[in-house]
Amino acid sequence: MIILEDVVGDEAVKPWYEVLNLKSLSEEDRARILQYVVDKHGRETVQEVLRVSRATMWRLLNGKSRLDDERLKLLLTMITEEEFRRVLEARKVLEAAGLVRDGYIDYPLALEVVKLILRDEYLKNLVLRYVVDTYREDLRKLLGMSFAGIKLEWSEDFENFLSERKKRRKVRDPETISYYRNLFKKHLEGRELSEELVEYVANHRNGWLRNVFRHYVQYLYHRGGSRQRPSAG
Repeated sequence: MIILEDVVGDEAVKPWYEVLNLKSLSEEDRARILQYVVDKHGRETVQEVLRVSRATMWRLLNGKSRLDDERLKLLLTMITEEEFRRVLEARKVLEAAGLVRDGYIDYPLALEVVKLILRDEYLKNLVLRYVVDTYREDLRKLLGMSFAGIKLEWSEDFENFLSERKKRRKVRDPETISYYRNLFKKHLEGRELSEELVEYVANHRNGWLRNVFRHYVQYLYHRGGSRQRPSAG
């Protein structure tokens, strides 16, 4: 259990995290705090605060390296005491909701929650950002195997895919197509599909660019991924 020492009297009140017994925090607790801070501030910001390389950041997020007390304290400077308590109580909330029972996840119920999340544009973007930040190395490997050398090119075939061959929510409005085309030409045209491009799109302030990019990746899969490259219009 975390022990908080009350600092009163003539001594100056210390920051809340200075009086924590950090040794009592488990590896699971540390991982949960790290992930919360990354979700709140972004991976790059946390990486700068911790003064670690991208490789070390990946190892910390994936449990390959231990988050020591010094780095943990730096993380705690980025959240409030209330957030800290809430992060460590999150599992109890999941248990109360029935998502976790006796240490096991209720998968059918969890999938229903995921479906609800994906219907909300804001939450969906948070999930996408989480996936990119947490599984960047896996995405890099996947992209390296499947789409090496692929350059993004707007084409009539891609427009046809948007309006006729997409399985869900076909894009047929001429104004929307025109807007997508302008976004694509400005930000994606001629760029190679890569980890850097995925990161660029994920962090772009215009959410519509993520939609266009997602449609194009679906188009590549529809065309056969690395086996076929889209032709220019």
